[in-house]
Amino acid sequence: MRAFAALWRKEVFAFFTSPFVFVLLGFWFLLNGLMFSVILDTQAVQNDLSLLPPYLFGSGLLVWLLLPAFPPLLSIRLFAEEHRMGTLEPLLTAPIRDVAVVLAKYFAACVFFLLFWGGVLLLFLLLQLHHAPMDWARIWGGMLGAMLVSFLFLATGLWASSWGGNLVLAAGGGAALNYLLLFVPALFELDEGWLGRLARMTHLPNFLDRGFAAGLLDSYAVVYLLSMSALFLFLTWVRLVSRRWVP
Repeated sequence: MRAFAALWRKEVFAFFTSPFVFVLLGFWFLLNGLMFSVILDTQAVQNDLSLLPPYLFGSGLLVWLLLPAFPPLLSIRLFAEEHRMGTLEPLLTAPIRDVAVVLAKYFAACVFFLLFWGGVLLLFLLLQLHHAPMDWARIWGGMLGAMLVSFLFLATGLWASSWGGNLVLAAGGGAALNYLLLFVPALFELDEGWLGRLARMTHLPNFLDRGFAAGLLDSYAVVYLLSMSALFLFLTWVRLVSRRWVP
């Protein structure tokens, strides 16, 4: 436990002292601010501000374009950069279990990604300060759903990062996997058979648009997102263990 806490603190400190990470954070704030203002300027949202969370967190470009790409860019340094710099093997031979290494790096990334969502929350607080009527049940629900999806995308990015020291392939592979998780169910959700039912049960924007961002806490969506995150963390652990036999 002590080794886990030490590694977690080390990873959090590394995030807060990385210029690349803060450049990434700046781009996230800029793009989300522009997207927020565009949505806010639409007539439907101006007439009913309760539509803002579903548009932003559910069917908007934040979920479809930005959210799949940014977590893998954040997670490339967790394993791929260590592999490239030659510091991964000493870490894996240190007196700390592989599962603790995976969890410490993952939870450090999750904690830092809360800053990304803090900037989005600030936009809603600014509207509140200007006496705009805010539906905070939908806002907090949308934020919770978006954070759970981002934690899943961090887990996929962590798994992609564990495969080697090529940073481009690690970031691109994680983003590609995230886009597949988004778009593949969307292609089949209108099917009337079992494939359509499966697609509707795994379509991430539906969880956000019709559940969290509507102010509803869907226990199935929570369990699914947490289970998928756990699956990719397990796959990351398997990859680290397999390095002892297959470099």
